[in-house]
Amino acid sequence: MQLRIKVPLLITLITFIASLLLTLFFYQTSLQSIENNQKQELTTTVTLIQKYTDEQTKKALSRAELVASLPSVQQAFRARDREQLAQLLVPAFVVQRDRYEVRDAHFHLAPATSFLRLFYLKNYGEDMSNFRETVVITNQKQEPQSGVEISRHGLNIRGVVPISDAQGAIGSFEVGMSFNGVLEAVKQVTGFELGVFVDNELMTKVATGLSAPESDRVIGGLRHESSTNWGFIRPLLTSDVLRKVNDTTVKVQKIDGIDYGIALVPLLDFKGKKIGVIVAGKSFQALTSQANAILVNSLVIALFEVIVLAGTATILFNGLLMRPMVAVGSYITSLAIGDAVAKSIEDLAIRKDEVGKIARGCELLQQKLKEESKGQNHNA
Repeated sequence: MQLRIKVPLLITLITFIASLLLTLFFYQTSLQSIENNQKQELTTTVTLIQKYTDEQTKKALSRAELVASLPSVQQAFRARDREQLAQLLVPAFVVQRDRYEVRDAHFHLAPATSFLRLFYLKNYGEDMSNFRETVVITNQKQEPQSGVEISRHGLNIRGVVPISDAQGAIGSFEVGMSFNGVLEAVKQVTGFELGVFVDNELMTKVATGLSAPESDRVIGGLRHESSTNWGFIRPLLTSDVLRKVNDTTVKVQKIDGIDYGIALVPLLDFKGKKIGVIVAGKSFQALTSQANAILVNSLVIALFEVIVLAGTATILFNGLLMRPMVAVGSYITSLAIGDAVAKSIEDLAIRKDEVGKIARGCELLQQKLKEESKGQNHNA
């Protein structure tokens, strides 16, 4: 194979290998960056779930304390005047329910007897001691209690406070906040869809004020309580996935060819006991497409580099080196065979590089040969 082909081909091959290696390096770097971003998104989502749940708990407790501190409320409660309490608080409760995710507002008598539900005025008098531990503890210790607990009307984030006046303890009051506020707040910040799942057996036993769930809303013994997008959340879950959640879990899982980021957070009641799972999910297809686009673009750029460098190498090598060397070679051949009309290489001799030096040497050789030829003719 001629040098004019071999050398540019070798340069092209080396350039191709180097470009391919660089492309793979940048692609792997991009994949690692995307993976780190995915993990960061999942970690942030878990942090926000916990943060907004805590904030919702504080909101429930602060609302309950505000109501319990009102002298008019204390007076009406001391007098066991349900009608007066309803007149004082129902209008405000309706506003809180419609605008701020307040589901429950409930007065109790010790140890845990329902006195007045602002959301269900006709339903009172039930002894809830066997399932409303926050209320029992609040009335026993005369200390506020807060956290997640199930009542007759479902799962809420609760704040329960004692009510007392100058005469002593009267009872307690609670405010229950919906989980929807937590889910929507997290979704707004992260773009994740979220859902809350609660132990179905426990819900069936305690939350008798709710109708039985549809069969597809119970997965692995956990009942779907609320979500931002049920249609999105459902395909992400299986019975095994929900049953095995004991600690916070984050993962990227491929479903139907699409990568999804999934966070599973144990739902703990006010005592720290697991009673369900909070699920967060988001499609990472955009990030995957970004990685693929980076690979395609890198390959296109690498191919362009190979073509440009190979073409440049061919032009420069053949134009600056091989053609002059061929001309010099032809010139030397002409001298060797005594060709008197050898093509001049003066245009090469004026060059300042190695080719020019060789050409000047050839001209010097030609001059010496001519001088020797004249000397021989003269002696003859």
